[in-house]
Amino acid sequence: MSPNRQMALMVQARQASTFDPTLLTHIIHDGEENTSSRRAALARVESALGITDTMQLPHLHTGLNRRELYLEGLRRGRAIVTDMLQHNHTRFVNLTERSQLTNATPFGLNFLMFRRTINLQGTTEQKRYWLPLIDRMEINGCYAQTELGHGSHVRGIETTATFDSAAGEFVLNSPTVTATKCWPGGLGLSCSHAVVAARLVTRGVDHGVHWFVVQIRNISDSTPIKGVTLGDLGLKMAYNGTCNGYAHFNLLRVPGSSLLAAHAQVLPDGTYVRNEAGAPENLAKQSYATMLEVRRVVIHWAAFGLAQPLTVATRYAVVREQGALMFSQPTVPEVAILEYKTQHQRLLTLISQAYAILFASKELDDCFEEYQQEKREGKLGRLSSIHAVSAGLKAWATQAVAAGAEEARKMCGGHGYLVISGLPEMVATACAAATFEGENYVMWQQTLRYLFKQIGVLQAGKMLDCDMTESLSGYQKWLQVKEEVSHLLPESDQLSEPATLLKIFKHHFHRLLSAAHFFYSQQTRTSSPAEAWNASLTRLLPAAHAYIEYLVLKFMQRRVAVVGQAQPSLLPVLSRLTELFALTTITNPGPSFTSTSFAEDHILTADHFLQMRARIDELLAALLPDIIALTDAWDFTDASLCSALGCRDGNVYQRLMSWTKQLPVNQQDLAREAWAIEGGIGEFLRGDITSGTKSRL
Repeated sequence: MSPNRQMALMVQARQASTFDPTLLTHIIHDGEENTSSRRAALARVESALGITDTMQLPHLHTGLNRRELYLEGLRRGRAIVTDMLQHNHTRFVNLTERSQLTNATPFGLNFLMFRRTINLQGTTEQKRYWLPLIDRMEINGCYAQTELGHGSHVRGIETTATFDSAAGEFVLNSPTVTATKCWPGGLGLSCSHAVVAARLVTRGVDHGVHWFVVQIRNISDSTPIKGVTLGDLGLKMAYNGTCNGYAHFNLLRVPGSSLLAAHAQVLPDGTYVRNEAGAPENLAKQSYATMLEVRRVVIHWAAFGLAQPLTVATRYAVVREQGALMFSQPTVPEVAILEYKTQHQRLLTLISQAYAILFASKELDDCFEEYQQEKREGKLGRLSSIHAVSAGLKAWATQAVAAGAEEARKMCGGHGYLVISGLPEMVATACAAATFEGENYVMWQQTLRYLFKQIGVLQAGKMLDCDMTESLSGYQKWLQVKEEVSHLLPESDQLSEPATLLKIFKHHFHRLLSAAHFFYSQQTRTSSPAEAWNASLTRLLPAAHAYIEYLVLKFMQRRVAVVGQAQPSLLPVLSRLTELFALTTITNPGPSFTSTSFAEDHILTADHFLQMRARIDELLAALLPDIIALTDAWDFTDASLCSALGCRDGNVYQRLMSWTKQLPVNQQDLAREAWAIEGGIGEFLRGDITSGTKSRL
């Protein structure tokens, strides 16, 4: 295809870059070897699916109904699982070939949650039996915890598993409609097995929620096992390639070995026995484990979930010429919309957030790996802090991606409203993550609850959790002098220093945490702790939000410093991006109910804010030549974006028209059909103006 103006603009934008985006791609995807392996896997899968021709309308955009969407998800899921099995890799265990969470296919939760739960909660014998079956895809499983009437409140789960000692079996039962298991991906039509969360009852005693491996379908013909009612939940905003479903148990009998018994077991006579790790407090911690791992995946995905629509919007902004700058002469030619400062400010601010999420995710992964090593040594001490940080990061990241994806769509004007832009699905996919693995406002509360516990530790003069030592260092001293803020005012010539910016974020966090704790403590004087907590929530959550923003900046600064040592050529652009993230967060904290203005901290003057905004202008100008390189570095394939606006070559208009002409509605003579229908368009147009159809308009 001969180059056109849009393609030339894209080439020009790439040539403006000050760094090699391939080097940054290696950072994003954990090394050159990993990047090459990922690209090879994507190439094989996309070739197998027949989706590499970018002028061919993607099948996903042909107006598929519920059945067709599911079958397309099945086709894609089969392709990525087959590639993993044949080439012995785990590339698509967490994210699909489209960089969506693997819950986008009917097989996603088999590895993501089903396998991980058995690996974490099962005995050596149980793992030896189940894990090979999963890895060979001889069974397909899901994680059935959420119920129709109970989501984040695990203790409220109603499903029971009552032990029948005479038969050596558990009897699973959904005693009410609200006890119906609801939402697991793959449950509706695709899974043969499920890990089911149920209340374990022996000898009439309820021992709380435990996990059971349960067969729910006959593998030979997919029919539900007797005693299980299964179904699909229907169309959703997104993720329609999978079958989020429901399961209702009616006195289903399962073997005694179904109980995942790493931490507790039931003896043949019905005696309930738990080992040291199965003590109530440790069992509660272990129950975090699966959600914690999946939450890490959600946080990691959020970076890509934001980067995808930003890649589309950035590429479109480079080639879309629209109007001239205000007050220009009439003869001035149109300019690319990227030339408008508001456009590249919005794009670069959100790009800085995407990289912030990515680097925070990588830091969390490192912390989790350290904890895993400690856990193997029998130490569970760090779990609470990692749980709190992951909860807050999940809430912050998914909130950012939902808002950012919609902003990216709006930056593409009317074309961004088209399904074939790929952006509506990206927005819908981003919105879903707000409730994955815990609704965000519940997540904020879990983070704050942990922070309050650490304040109690400080007040008792005891040792903080090791992960909190730095975050709360100086907190008590700060409390003593918090009214005397003059010594905290940053010097004007140091406003852009990483240490100064981090200090501003830390002060913001400490102030809000102190205010939240004081307000809650006052409420407890006249109310129960539960009533006081609920009454204080709007005052409490900004403290959790500020803590996570402080951590994100700290993580980003730390990661960029490490990257800069390994790849010095990347340090300037990533340092600017980090500074932009910090300054835009301070000057424009966002519309969320959980965010509070930095201006209330009283350590920044009006002059400071003026300086910061001037510095933001400088950063935007310095980063603008790198905007395509920063989005190219994510290394999305054209097929993964599935966007007529966002292909790498910039050939927007020809592709838009090519895809539009291929739409089924334009391949059929729908106009003739509409005109022929009695009382249809033709009838209106042919009607008599006085007595016919037109008189009724």
